[in-house]
Order: sequence, then structure tokens, then C-alpha cells
Amino acid sequence: MPFLLGFWGSIMGPSQSGPSFMIDPGSTLEIHGSSNVNTFICLCRQSFVPMPWSSSGDLEPGQGEWRFKNTRLTLQTQLFDCGNKVMNKDFYLALKAKEHPRMQIELQSIEKGQVIGPAWTTLATHTLITIAGRSRQVPIHAKVRRLTSTKLQVIAEKPLKMTDFGIHPPTALMGMIKTNDDITIHMNLILHILG
Repeated sequence: MPFLLGFWGSIMGPSQSGPSFMIDPGSTLEIHGSSNVNTFICLCRQSFVPMPWSSSGDLEPGQGEWRFKNTRLTLQTQLFDCGNKVMNKDFYLALKAKEHPRMQIELQSIEKGQVIGPAWTTLATHTLITIAGRSRQVPIHAKVRRLTSTKLQVIAEKPLKMTDFGIHPPTALMGMIKTNDDITIHMNLILHILG
């Protein structure tokens, strides 16, 4: 999933740019779910264009938060792969892909925490997630660690309910197979700091 994440911040001042990041192609973004008979994983196979980020606030550890603008990660629903054509069709239908072909994850703010080092650090983020045309404010706790001086790893997972986004969990075989309401978004991202 190669794409650039640049955010314009107040590290050097309000009109100067902050660091940019490139997400390693080996990074993953998945949606996990289950039914009364099995589990499933839908993997995002989308490649992304560079996306500018803008931020405000003092980007130093301490109290308060970093606020972001224009930080929408847009995901094409029909570029999720659940492993077979039947499951893909059910997934796209449940998420109303024809009516709402895109999902979005928008980073709004991050609560300031400790300096990021080789040990895992947990950061509290505030996001706006849009699925099937319905948006909800969603807090996500992400684990971050520094792999090298120019590389970070970010891991996060967030349980959601499909019904919170107006999605009816799909059924099959005249209702004998029922998809559970609970899904989980999993992210495992390697960020290359470009400066």
C-alpha cells in the first residue's frame, strides 16, 4: 500500500511544512469479521496517491493535542478482497458499494504522549470514520514504536458495529448463515519519515 502522508504543521511555524511519510508496501489495512459458521478477513488492496496533511498545535510531547485538517484516507470499497468472489459480492452489497463506493478514515487529533522510542508507546487518536455514507466519531488507541531514525511502526485495531453505520449484517442460505454485527479494523503500518 504505497502512499505518502505529508502533514503541514507548526513544527517550524504555521506556514512551513512538517515531515512527510511513506507507508511501506508491506503495510496492511484489514477488516475482520465473523458469522455463525466461520471468520473472514477483507484486505485492502488499494494503492494511494500522495495526500497532504495539515496540523496545528505545538508538536512537542506534553499536555494537549495535535489537531489535523484534510487528513482523509479514502478507501475504495470494491478494492477490499475477502478471499473469494462470493464473499466479496456480499461484502460490497452490505457496505452499499454502488451507492457509496468509498469509505473514509479521517484523523482529527492526537493526544500528546511520550517521546516515541524503540519501545511501544500508545497514542490516543480521534477519528471520523465514514462507511456506507454514514459517519461516526471514533476514538482509536494506536501503538507506535521507532524502528530506526527514519522508520516507525504503527499498529491499531478498532472494533465497530455494522449497524452503527446503517449496515444490515448479511445473511445467506435463506438465513442459515448469519454475519455477526461486530467487525474490527486492523492496521499494521510501517512509516518511512522523508523529512
